[in-house]
Formats: sequence, C-alpha cells, structure tokens
Amino acid sequence: MLQRSIRLSSLAALTLCAVNYLGFLALGWPLLTDRIAEWIMARTPNQYSVAILDACGEWAKPFAATGALASIGFVLFWVVYAWSVFRKPQGAPDLSRREFLASSVAAPFVMTAGTAAVAVESWSRNRTYAARAVEPSPLWTIAPPADTFAPDLVRPIVTSVDSFYGMSKNTVDPVIDPRAWRLRITVDGAPHKSYSYAELLALPRVQRYTTMRCVSNTLHSNLMGTAEWSGIFLRQLVDPGRAGAGITEVAFIGADGHDDSLPVGAAFSGELLLAMGMNGKTLNRVHGFPFRLLAPHYYGFKSVKWLAEIRLVTRPYFGTWPKMGYTKEPVVHTMSYFDRVRRAGDAVLVGGVSFAGMRGVRQVEVRAGQGEWVSADLDTPISPYALTRWKARISVRGATMVEARAMDGEGRWQAVEEHPLFPDGVSGPTIKKLL
Repeated sequence: MLQRSIRLSSLAALTLCAVNYLGFLALGWPLLTDRIAEWIMARTPNQYSVAILDACGEWAKPFAATGALASIGFVLFWVVYAWSVFRKPQGAPDLSRREFLASSVAAPFVMTAGTAAVAVESWSRNRTYAARAVEPSPLWTIAPPADTFAPDLVRPIVTSVDSFYGMSKNTVDPVIDPRAWRLRITVDGAPHKSYSYAELLALPRVQRYTTMRCVSNTLHSNLMGTAEWSGIFLRQLVDPGRAGAGITEVAFIGADGHDDSLPVGAAFSGELLLAMGMNGKTLNRVHGFPFRLLAPHYYGFKSVKWLAEIRLVTRPYFGTWPKMGYTKEPVVHTMSYFDRVRRAGDAVLVGGVSFAGMRGVRQVEVRAGQGEWVSADLDTPISPYALTRWKARISVRGATMVEARAMDGEGRWQAVEEHPLFPDGVSGPTIKKLL
C-alpha cells in the first residue's frame, strides 16, 4: 500500500504539473511550482537563503522549484495513502513481490525525471526571458570622482552593474516590452493617469549616487551596492492635491506582483526616486527595467522593481513583506563590513564600509580582540545617500579576531548584540576572524 501510494502520488503530481504547465503556455495560468517556490523562498531563513544563492548561483531558484514539486507530491501522497487505507477491502492482499519491486524502481525514476524537468524548465525559461530582455542603452554620462582612498583595502566607490546584487521573490523574473508597457497611476485602484516609457524618458531627470542594502543580509554577508541612478520624482507624475481627499499612503506595485507602500509625505519627498537608469545606462532586467523605485531610507524590499502601477490609497496598505509580519518601516540598521584584512607584522591593515541609510555615518572604530578601540580614517561619502568607506591600522597582540563598529549621524552606535532578521532586518556586531 505504501509503495502504491508513492507511485500514484508521484504520477499525480507530475500529471498535475504537466497540465498546469500547458495551461501556463496556452492560457497564462500561474504555475503552481512557481507560486510554491516563491512561498518557500520568502520564508527560508536568511542565513540559508544567502548560502544557497552563493553556492548554486542561477540554479538556486530552479532548486526551489523542485522543492515545490516535492511539496505537491508530499501532499498528494497523504491524500492517496488515506484514500487507499479507507478503500482497501478487509483481507485484500498486499502487492506481490514483482509489483513491489516494480514500484520501488519506477517511483524514484519517475520523480527524479520529473524533478529534473521542473528544474531545467525553470532555468531555461529564465534564460529565454533574459535573451528577450531589452539591452541597456546609454542615458547619461557617468563621471564619478577619482577613487584614491585605500584601493587595496576597500571596494570601489561605485559598484558595477554586473557586481551589484540582484534579489527578487520570483522563481523567474519578468521581462517587459517597453513599447507595450504603461505605468498606471490610480486612486484606490481607479484609473487616474498613465504614462508610456517614452513619456517618462522625456521628463527632466536627476542623477544620484545611492547605496542599497538587502534585508536578507546576515551579519557576515554583503548584499549591498552603490550606483549612480537616474530618475524622476513622484510629484512630476501626479499632484496629490488633485488626486482626491484622504490619501494616506502610496503603494508601488510591480509587474511581478511584489508591492509595498510608503506614507504620502515620504512618497512625495525629494528622498524618493523613481529610477530609469543605473550607472549611465537604462536599467537592465535584473535591476527592474523599465522603471523602479529607490527608497534609500529603507532596506531594499521597499524599492519595488518592474513598476506597473502607483496606487494612491485612502486606507492602510500592506504589501508583500508586511503581509508576512515584517514591519512597514524597515529602516536600515547601522552596520559595518570588513572588505579586507591584511597582516603587516604585529599589526593588521583593515578596510571596509559602514552604512546607516539616510542617517549617515559619523564615526567608525575598530579593534583586535578585546583591545582598545581605534578610530578609523573615513572617506567622504560620494553622496548623502551612500555608504561610508574606512581604513585603519591596529595592533594584533595575539588576537584571533577584529571588530568594527559605526556611529550613525544621530550619535547612536551599531548594536552590540545580534537581532534576528524578522521583522525589521538583522543588526548586531561586525566581527571577522583573523586567518
């Protein structure tokens, strides 16, 4: 009975996925494996998700899709098994030895083939979408200042597009045709205005160096980058005074379904940027082409990509992550990161970065072991929206680790105890073991 349930549930899971995939191709049905994989990815602890992304690269998300297939098979197994127990006549014989062996061989083979097919389909669909994506084109001339601050100890002042982290909740990110795409402005979902890509490109733009940090970071990961972005302000698209009374929030909704919101004051402030370009060119698919949000006060999940709708609302709005219990105000915690630690006799040369969002960084100190704190030399940030780079020389005195801490612009030091990711991002000390 057990082997028969495994065999039947495996076949049922694969049949269901095959039918679902045909519906996806012919009618645009959502894929169950995608939806379940996205649910799994959103709830995987960050220390594991970052490690899986680092280890598997572009196969990480297809791997999640196979987990979705396994979940479907697991649920169907218990349905089939319960049905078999209920329907089996009293005294009915179990499987013969031949049937048992056939089931033992066939079920794993079928599920292995199906699992491989799901992974390859997800991977190849992403590759197909990437090939269809519009290539970035020149938008302005980027001219960062000369970078002479400890080049052998700290990262470049500007992160290249290829090196800039890219995160999303999707198994496969969307690809958008700018000729057909329009940005919709709505009020409580009712149409108010709309803009084509060409109309947005024709508006006056500003360029701004901004650092983004992902909420999925652990205390030891580096999902963070600084780029020069080009974009417009929300007030160039809509006048809140003419949109109707009672507007309390502005929701930003992506073509992939990811969404989030900001209070009206923050949404219409000069801090928020609606970006169309990155490091001199139009956005690429990974970073939200054709249009995305940049909210530097917050962790990256607020900066919705692939924008399809901007919705002015009169009631509280809860986006993708707040629906799961995350805070609606994910303000960046003060953090530091060692870019490099290099021995120099009885001392070490250290270089790294600190970031506190819009609060800025006032001071950085480093030490070896439990020794005295030493003030680091700070580079001048490239903009008020960017991280601060630093360097220092400290005596080791037999220490096995080095530590860094930053003070934000409001005079508060970086946390000394680790606080978990949920619900507002990880915080805690920055410690690196000496090799």
